[in-house]
Parts: sequence; structure tokens; C-alpha cells
Amino acid sequence: MQQKISFGFKLVIVLVWALPQMSTDIYLPSMPSMAHYFSTNLSMIQYTIFYYTVGFSLGAIFFGPISDRIGRRPVILWSLVFAALGCLLAVFATTLHLLYIARFLQGIALVGVGSTMRAVTKDICSDKEEMAKFGAVLGIVIPIASAMAPVIGGYIEQYSNWKFSFVFLLVYIITFLIYTIKVLPETNQNKLERPFKYLFTDYKEVLTSKRFLSYNLISTFAMCSMFAYITLSPYLLQVEVGLSPEKFGYTNLLISFTLIISSYVNTKLIYHYGIDKMLKTGAIFLAAAGILFLICGIFSIVSIYAVIIPMIIMVTGCGFIYPNASAGGLSIFDKSAGTAGAVYAFVQMIGGSLGSGFISLMSHHGDPKSCLGLFIILVGILGVLLSRYLMKTDLSTINITVNQDEDK
Repeated sequence: MQQKISFGFKLVIVLVWALPQMSTDIYLPSMPSMAHYFSTNLSMIQYTIFYYTVGFSLGAIFFGPISDRIGRRPVILWSLVFAALGCLLAVFATTLHLLYIARFLQGIALVGVGSTMRAVTKDICSDKEEMAKFGAVLGIVIPIASAMAPVIGGYIEQYSNWKFSFVFLLVYIITFLIYTIKVLPETNQNKLERPFKYLFTDYKEVLTSKRFLSYNLISTFAMCSMFAYITLSPYLLQVEVGLSPEKFGYTNLLISFTLIISSYVNTKLIYHYGIDKMLKTGAIFLAAAGILFLICGIFSIVSIYAVIIPMIIMVTGCGFIYPNASAGGLSIFDKSAGTAGAVYAFVQMIGGSLGSGFISLMSHHGDPKSCLGLFIILVGILGVLLSRYLMKTDLSTINITVNQDEDK
């Protein structure tokens, strides 16, 4: 049964769900100076994103089944507590290895926010179209909340140092931890009664669903492209183009603005075209962006427009993919929505970590822009193929239902 969503509840969902992205975006402008602080090269600092996404992926395995059984609220609250501890460790990190550990712990903690909030949307929405629409609304508001992170990080880097970016995150987490305690209700009114010894049964039900995995993989490909760009963007825009840290931060506003526009367009088109067609459109946008990145790399075009234009096309594709893939995947399940959300987050973020790590490795052996283009082209093509499979199987299901009704 769909629950009434208060404004305070919406605010909590938006601002808490923005945390995982903010924790990566805020220190992007500081990456070059972090490399100098730790006496290493920029690619080693880029691995902080990789370790974060690995922690995010591994943590998802545990939080989903727990939230299915004990509720969403305690999982979210304790996740925020451990995220705050991860920020403290990052602030006092004196070696790169300690920073890696801090980012890994932050990833584990914040997946308790991301995957569980995804299950919360399943709890409060009546069907997958409503989930996709609410997800698209989040796609409009969340970028506004997270867009300021790299801008703030740019000014922090300009007038202080990178450690204060994690101080800012710590204050943000503590503030909304207190607010969440007061406002966030328990949304899981249909808790799973199976004991934890049936954990593998829960995962088997999710992992044997081909439709769920198809939705999950499409979102993973979008996440791969996004994290690959985020990983290389400090080099492409600060080192190659020569932007200052604060100007680099402002380029991330374009990501947020593009997500807002594409999410708004998605809310208008979702009921007319359906989520599967919107997913195919998003994957086509990814492939087109990859082609532009590749062309700019092959012809050695060094310009802010050679980065920004294909980035906008790529992010538009992601804006179509994220809410629709999430809604399509989680709508398949009822009592196991938390487990499904955990698997979804695990696969999505392990893909993001592979995208970040792989593009860091590729950029050691080739032109970064060309490597980024080839990578995004590949994931875009795979996304188109999977979306076509979903459209085909959805049509088959409709035909079977129609035939059964005619027989009656």
C-alpha cells in the first residue's frame, strides 16, 4: 500500500541519498594537490574512488537482507554513524594507505544509505512507473543538493586544503543524522520473517531473475561511464585544459544541471514510452558520447568543449537510465526489496569501481580521452542490447497475458 510522503520525509530521502555522490565529488578539485601532499602521482589519488566503490559494493551484500528483516530506519541511521567515523579517519590520514582505508570504510557505510534508500522508494511507491517517476524527481533534486559539493571543494582547496573537504562532509553527516533521527519513519511494514540462515535463498531469488539482472547491468554500464569520467576529469580539465580548482568545481554544475533536465524529461515521457524504451534511449546517448570523446582524442583536440559536450550527452543518457533501471529491477520483488536493492547496489558499484580502476589503468598506456571514448562506446552498445532484450521479453509477457484472457 502506498504511503503518504510528507515534505520532511522527502527532504530526508533527497539529502541523505545525495551523500554517496557528495563524498566523491567534494574532493575532486583537490586531487592534484593531494598527489603533491602524499608525494605521489595523480593516478594513485584516483584510486581513492576505486577503493570507495569497492567498499560500497561489498557493504551492499549485508545491508539489504538486514533491512528486509529489522527495517530500513536502523540500517540508515547506523550507516550514517559509520560514515562519520570514516570521515574522521580521512581527516587524520597521514599516509595514502590510511586514506585508502578511510575511503573503503566510507564506501561500506554509505551503501547502507544508498541501497536502503532505494528499498524505501519501493516501500512507498505503488508500482514501477510511480517508482521511476519518484526516482526521476530525486534525479532533479539530488543534483541540486550534490552539485555544490565540487564547487565547495574548489573553494576549500583554493583557500585551505583537502582535509577540510572531509571536515565539511563530517558536519553534513552529523547534521542530517540528527535530523533523520527526528524525521525518518520506518517504511518496511512487510518485514521478511525468514531467519538469516536463509540469506542465500534470498539472494538466489534475486540473482536468478534475468530481468532484474538486465536492469541492473544497464544501470551498471551507466555507472561505469560516469565513474570513468569522474576519475579522469581532474586530468582532462585541470591538467590538460588548465582550469583552476574552483573553475573545475563549476564544471560539475553542468553534470547536475544535465541530470536535472534529463530527469525532468524522463518524468514527462515515462508513462508514454515505458521504462524499457527510455533505457534504450539512454544507452544510445552513452554510445554517442563515447564516439565524441574518441574523435576528440584521436585528433588531439585540447579544449574545454571537447570534454564538456560529450560529457553532457553522456550524463543525459545516465539521467534516463538511473531511475528507470532501478524501478524496473526492484518492482519485480515484494518482501525481498531490500535484498534486491543490495544486489543492485553491489553490482552497480562494483561496475563503477571497475570503470574507475580500468580507466586509470588504460590512461597509463594511451591517450586518456581516446580510452574514455572507447570505454563508453562499449558500455553504451551493451546497454542497447540489454534494453532490446527487456523490450522483447516484456512484449512476450504482454502477449501471454492477452492470450490467457482470451482463453477465459
